[in-house]
Amino acid sequence: MYLSRIRIEKFRNFRDLDVALGGNVVIVGENRVGKSNLLFGLRLIFDPSLPDSSRQLGLSDFWDGLEEITSETIMTVSVEIKDFEDDPDVLAVLTDFRLDDDPDTVRLTYKLRATPGLDHAPASDDDFSFICFGGESEAKRFGHDLRRRITMDLLSALRDAEGDLAAWRHSPLRPLVEDAFVAIDAAKLKEIGEKIAEASKAAVEFGEVKALEGRIAELFLAMAGAKQDVKPSLGFSATDAARINRQIRLLIDEGRRGVADASLGSANLIFLTLKLLDLQRLIETNKRDHSLLAIEEPEAHLHPHLQRLVYKHLFETIVEGAAAEDGESEEEDTGADEGEPMSVILTTHSPHIASVAPLESLLLLRSDADQGTRGYSTAATDFTEAEQEDLSRYLDVTRAEMVFARGVLLVEGDAERFLIPTFAEELDISLDEHGVSICSVAGTNFQPYVKLLCALGIPFAVITDFDMIDGKPRSYKRCLKLTRTIDTARGGADTDGLIAAIKAIDNYDETYEKFEEFGLFVNDSTLETEMFGGDYAEAMIATLREHNFSAERLALLDTWETKPSDVDAKILIKMIEQMGKGRFAQRLASRIEGLTVPHYIANAINHVIDLV
Repeated sequence: MYLSRIRIEKFRNFRDLDVALGGNVVIVGENRVGKSNLLFGLRLIFDPSLPDSSRQLGLSDFWDGLEEITSETIMTVSVEIKDFEDDPDVLAVLTDFRLDDDPDTVRLTYKLRATPGLDHAPASDDDFSFICFGGESEAKRFGHDLRRRITMDLLSALRDAEGDLAAWRHSPLRPLVEDAFVAIDAAKLKEIGEKIAEASKAAVEFGEVKALEGRIAELFLAMAGAKQDVKPSLGFSATDAARINRQIRLLIDEGRRGVADASLGSANLIFLTLKLLDLQRLIETNKRDHSLLAIEEPEAHLHPHLQRLVYKHLFETIVEGAAAEDGESEEEDTGADEGEPMSVILTTHSPHIASVAPLESLLLLRSDADQGTRGYSTAATDFTEAEQEDLSRYLDVTRAEMVFARGVLLVEGDAERFLIPTFAEELDISLDEHGVSICSVAGTNFQPYVKLLCALGIPFAVITDFDMIDGKPRSYKRCLKLTRTIDTARGGADTDGLIAAIKAIDNYDETYEKFEEFGLFVNDSTLETEMFGGDYAEAMIATLREHNFSAERLALLDTWETKPSDVDAKILIKMIEQMGKGRFAQRLASRIEGLTVPHYIANAINHVIDLV
């Protein structure tokens, strides 16, 4: 089973959130956008450790944008679940909560509203009541019976992993150890206890230790009195058979140190390891059917490389591999997929974690002052297999910077990536201040990146070359295809008609002006030749002179310096490539102060800045 949709209305940051999900969820977004509130909304439905007193929300939990709260105002959190039928246990729990017109989908809903019969507008938290129901009928209530089988566990961002590991009652090691000791013979445990007691007694028989024990007991008796005396004594631990398992401790560094000596990052990683083992144990022993593990800001105290290693393993091995381990046996291949018994929901500010997350798991939350927080998910985006592979590799290599940007400039290569920040400075614009990232796609295949940015609702502009080949611009078909993708993503009423109208335009100037409406900005040739033909000839020649060219090439530079109009565009590009486009652009960037920014790049920068 997996969560396929979440809908939240009038709850905290959310006026009306409605997003598709793809199972595992990686939630990204700026601070105060509602990531923790979204997790709490899921806890209202799935978390058995949340008491009903915490589910009893009130006036302060409604969306702040409401002008007033009346007896008709309703807060709703609902989730939809798919692929539950192949697991008989999950099916038994959820089957009564299918949608009337879609039996392949289950819906679970939390609803808060004015108490029935209230004859005035709610004035306090006591005027509200909540219900949890499934399907489309409020008569189909659910509670602990469902939550103990399909359960959400939350590892909060501010958890004290070291403290929880040290305290037996809260340690995730406790259930694992207790379960391991269940089958051990009591007589053997008693024998071990006696040996521990003997060793403990020998250690405290030393005169100095015995004297300390006596002073402790004497002072306690003096302060507390005989009736409150607990008769304290020194020893290693309780030694009766029923409590031996409580003395088990997790050690590190081959048993030389305890967890208290671990770093904060190691303690968090140990905690996560034990928690995952416990969740797997609960499923294997049929104490629950599906675990939703929610982790807030899992990057805390972890080195970037460790973040990637740990959570790539979590997604690819533990979660995705769980179906194979807990599904069909090798002896009986039924052909059925019982589904994954564990789903992971993360909130993160770490591009390192986002870079290894499954592409379909990304959920971006963005704040809209008038509409509350909006959600943008990749789960329902129609990526081809090749596009998925390209994007996954791209996000991995670039550390998913694109996902965390407020706006994006998509460019062809390193030349634009190095020059555009300087161009922006010439326009008196700080891209960092506006949260705009420049992302090179290393070519002209912008399609998958445009699809991703459209799915995540991130404003963008594409900067590309005209690329005249055999009298025809290659950029025309490129932009036409991107326009179709963008208009479709925007929910255009007649995309086919739009494309037909663009094709009917009989001159390129008007056509490319139309493309700019969709964030597609094209030059008149290529970046380098257009710059040379503008104000940049002197700066570009000075930059090329830094390279060790032949005498023949240096003579050409002399000619072009005298008469820039004589430049041979093909030779110019070859010389830049020989120097290296990236290095050329880096060196050129230091020489362009005061020069006019190419118009199409200026338009693209301003387009994105206006949107963010």
